[in-house]
Amino acid sequence: DRRALCLLDAVDPDSGPGRVGAHGHVALRGATGQKQRQHKHSPKADGREGRRGRHAWGEYTRSRLPRVPPSAAPAKQDAPQVDLGRAVLPQVGALGAAYDAWVHDAVSPRAAAEANEGSAVQPARWSGSLRLFETNLMESMSHIPWWLVPVVWVPIVVGLGTYAVLALGHGALSLTLHALGGFVLWTLVEYLLHRFVFHYKPRSAFGRKVHFLAHGIHHLDPWDPTRLVFPPVAGLIIASGILGVLTLTMGWVAAIPVMAGLLVGYMTYDLTHYYTHHGKPKSRWGKFLKAWHLAHHHKHWERMYGVSSPLWDYVFRTGRPPLP
Repeated sequence: DRRALCLLDAVDPDSGPGRVGAHGHVALRGATGQKQRQHKHSPKADGREGRRGRHAWGEYTRSRLPRVPPSAAPAKQDAPQVDLGRAVLPQVGALGAAYDAWVHDAVSPRAAAEANEGSAVQPARWSGSLRLFETNLMESMSHIPWWLVPVVWVPIVVGLGTYAVLALGHGALSLTLHALGGFVLWTLVEYLLHRFVFHYKPRSAFGRKVHFLAHGIHHLDPWDPTRLVFPPVAGLIIASGILGVLTLTMGWVAAIPVMAGLLVGYMTYDLTHYYTHHGKPKSRWGKFLKAWHLAHHHKHWERMYGVSSPLWDYVFRTGRPPLP
């Protein structure tokens, strides 16, 4: 099954010029009639990985991947087509009920690159990305390098911890316990945001554009390295809201070290998210997290919401369903 290729540790950029599936996209230039090359993947490799544990790669790659979950809206034959060679965001509002299935049918890295090959409006810096906006200024703001996460957030965490000790009187033990509580709290925040905010089903054209900008583009093109981590400006706004809620519920003195731990959890999430798409884990835990998240992308996008940890998927029973 060609759709199984996305569950490997990388997608071969030369595996073919088209999409992994098709839900209302126009054919890319030069794709018609070309013979698709086989992905560099063998059953032997699947078996080798599969023997390493219950959650290893083989279980996902050996099972037949469904096109869409049962509750996904079917792609209509008469749905408007989306031209990947143009700015995509203005086009998604017209997809209607077909949007949910369309946005979860991932493009291959080669398809994303060829969509903008030779385009006069696509700067060379993002030649491998699908274009979101028509203006270069807005487009530039949609590309976030992974290293910006520690650059922005580590000083904030250090500042919060220092303030908690020097100004609020927390000792080493108190700071550690509060921060640990914040770290665990983040795993719940991560789950709730991913499940109920990033995977809500928009019903209006405007809602589809908001969803596509916030999370849909990542599901459509999950291998774009510049659209994997959260934009710092949006993160600061959300973090301010969370700090306000913590202050109201537990007071300023406790909220500061808890917030420091929560932000450490957030950095762990964002960097883990990047690594699940572009890293090559050696440990069983790393391989498990990668397989878990890629299964969410390419097989069960209405389940398996945890990225840095599957804890709350087990608590709320949204983990991996039984294999067919």
